[in-house]
Amino acid sequence: MCSPSGANSAAALARWRRWYFTSLHLQNVLGYSALRTGLGQMPAAVTFMVVARASVVLLPRIGARPQILAGSACLLTGFVWLSRAGADSGYLLGVLGPTLLIAIGIGLTFPTLMAVATADAPDGDAGIVGGLAGTANQVGGAIGLAIFATVVGADAAYGPVFLAAAGIAAVIAVVASTVMKSTEWERIS
Repeated sequence: MCSPSGANSAAALARWRRWYFTSLHLQNVLGYSALRTGLGQMPAAVTFMVVARASVVLLPRIGARPQILAGSACLLTGFVWLSRAGADSGYLLGVLGPTLLIAIGIGLTFPTLMAVATADAPDGDAGIVGGLAGTANQVGGAIGLAIFATVVGADAAYGPVFLAAAGIAAVIAVVASTVMKSTEWERIS
């Protein structure tokens, strides 16, 4: 059995890198101002919010495993696509397309992993379990940012960071498919 909070930490390693390093790519590679960078990130933020709301509705209908697998596929594809972005890629195909796909993946995985992490918590412990899952998410994100920022260093080569995030998405998909017991996914369906 694998801890859903562990999967949540792994997901955070991939998720939070997207916002930080995409902002750096927009400013340092495409030459965007801070305002234009923020506006360029807005479509992905809105997409994430819409998909996250929809995933909560879909969860009882289709179950956690299909959502995690679909979300991981979107994350994997989006991060690989984003890793190929360069100065000549432009915004639409180099940044917007992949970040929308990543936002869909985040929207499908994040709420679902939180639901899986808290599904078996007794009523009196649900807040503590939810807090631990949230903490795992934050710690995973902080560790991931520290590691990936070190990897990027002064070279400002963001492609390897996005490929590493794609690798993490692949690991999440493998865990969802093979390691976690099927009952862990079915209990919230």
